[in-house]
Amino acid sequence: MKIRSVIGGCGALALLFTSAVTPAVAGGNGRAQVYPSHARPYGASIATWGERASQWVYGTPYDRSPLFDDTGANCGVNQRGPVWFVARIAGPPVFEGTRRCTIPRQKAILLYIGAVVSTYPCAADPTFRPAPGQRLYDFLAADADAAMDTVDHLSVTIDGRPVPRVLEDHRHVSRNLFRIKGHLSMQTAFDPCITGHRQPAVMDGFFLMLKPLPRGVHTVRVHGTNTIGHIKTFNYHLTIV
Repeated sequence: MKIRSVIGGCGALALLFTSAVTPAVAGGNGRAQVYPSHARPYGASIATWGERASQWVYGTPYDRSPLFDDTGANCGVNQRGPVWFVARIAGPPVFEGTRRCTIPRQKAILLYIGAVVSTYPCAADPTFRPAPGQRLYDFLAADADAAMDTVDHLSVTIDGRPVPRVLEDHRHVSRNLFRIKGHLSMQTAFDPCITGHRQPAVMDGFFLMLKPLPRGVHTVRVHGTNTIGHIKTFNYHLTIV
């Protein structure tokens, strides 16, 4: 397994995420605000939206990266279409972060809780290759799966209401190889396997697609841990205008 699958990629193991959106409302749960995992919002599966969000994270230069932005200044970079991507906050293995983001109304919101994107070839490791006769998809999927299987707890609240069964129901995996092009400025800080060219890839991660939120300030909170000692919480203050 590549080292980047544990510490980099698309942050497979940085699975803690807390966002803030209006005062919490007591009672009930957040299920009604979230698309079911089998849904196809705007004509695409949640896994496909996760791949698109991964392309966004990988392709944005480091100096404008929404991933390495702890203020929200880059929240709107390269956002287009009906779905607004919300990246996790890059940080050390034990970490709590807060970010503010202003989002246009009537946008669905994809919470990029955490994922591994396994790509081929790997610029930093020329020995990373499938076994003779092994399909590239199977090889990359196994690499990503090994990291994601370490996640042992994941919770999300939307305005104080918990979303049930995030760990059990909201893991999404590429069904086929997809193509991703990482910006070379992201190679050192994010993923040493980036080549600067389009690479075949497999994504494995946790994503929630939120239905458009009403105007106002909302709070979404995500907290997660894994078996190798990562403990992360992200607080997002999302203002819908």
